[in-house]
This record gives sequence, C-alpha cells and structure tokens, in this order.
Amino acid sequence: MSTSRLASLKGIALLSAPFRRMARLLSFDVRLERKGRRIGIRVAAPPPAPPPPDSSALETHKSTCIALKKLLDTHRQTRRVMRHLGYVERALAARGQSALNDLPVEVIAKALKQFETLVINWSDPLLATLRSQMAVAVLRRSPEDDPPDRRSEFYTDSRLEVLDDSPSAFMEFERAFQAQNSRS
Repeated sequence: MSTSRLASLKGIALLSAPFRRMARLLSFDVRLERKGRRIGIRVAAPPPAPPPPDSSALETHKSTCIALKKLLDTHRQTRRVMRHLGYVERALAARGQSALNDLPVEVIAKALKQFETLVINWSDPLLATLRSQMAVAVLRRSPEDDPPDRRSEFYTDSRLEVLDDSPSAFMEFERAFQAQNSRS
C-alpha cells in the first residue's frame, strides 16, 4: 500500500473516531443523579441479555400452532367465519404465548367460544391445553382491567361493528332488497 493511501486511511480513522465514541456512549444507559447541591452523571452497565428460550417450550408452542392450523384447515371457510379464532391463531404464531396477555379480553373470549364450538373431541392434549390457557387468560382479566389503549373502540365513526343475525332476518332483508331493485 502506498504511503499516501495509508496516510489518507489514518486521516479518515482520526476523523471518524469521535463519531464512534459518541455512538458507543449513546448505547449506554446514562443518568443524572443529584446528591445535595451536586449533580453527577452515572453510566450504568448494559442490561444482561435475556436467557435463550427453552427449546422444549418452543417445540410445544410450534406443535400447538400446527394443531390449531390443522383444525382451522379442516374447512375452507373456517377462518372467514370464525374471525376471532383466526386472529388468535395469527397472534399466537407471531408472538407466542405472550399474545394471550396482549390481546383484548373480548377478542379472546369470542375466540374461546368459537374454539369450543369447533372442537368436539378434546382428546388432543395440545388443543386442550390451548383451550385452558385461553380460559385462564379470560378469567384472569375482566374487560374493565384492560387499559384503554388495548380496548376496542367500535363506537366511533371510523369503525364498523359486525353482528350475527338470524337466517330469517337475513331472508327478510334479502326479499326487501330484491323488491327495491326490481322497482328500479
């Protein structure tokens, strides 16, 4: 390497050194402490890395997700009809068991009802365990315990609430709709 090239690399290293030091300082937890009239700066050590997740727990979680996916795959329209259960399935796949703590109680309760109507035989231990975890999540929290940022706000102008209706009401609506379209 030529001398001029080496000198330019040293110059770049000297110019970038303050930026590297600043980046390293910003990665630490810096706090201001006051003792009487004196103010001091304390640099805390970085928090310890979380322990790696247990491999058996990961395998159980994967198996539970697979069992729920198989159950929902039995009929083509299941996820479309049982939207809450499909939402819980996606949340469990993405975030694991912590999803049951993060989802609103109303969603978990509706998904649990849909889950119980879908499964007839609870001999599969994975599905039975998931059912009990969902029931515990519902019992542990009431809708009033949910913070306002997690609670669904259906009564706003920007949201739509969909409710189930009886087949006779649907048929009556369909007749009225067809009568109105035939007049046009």
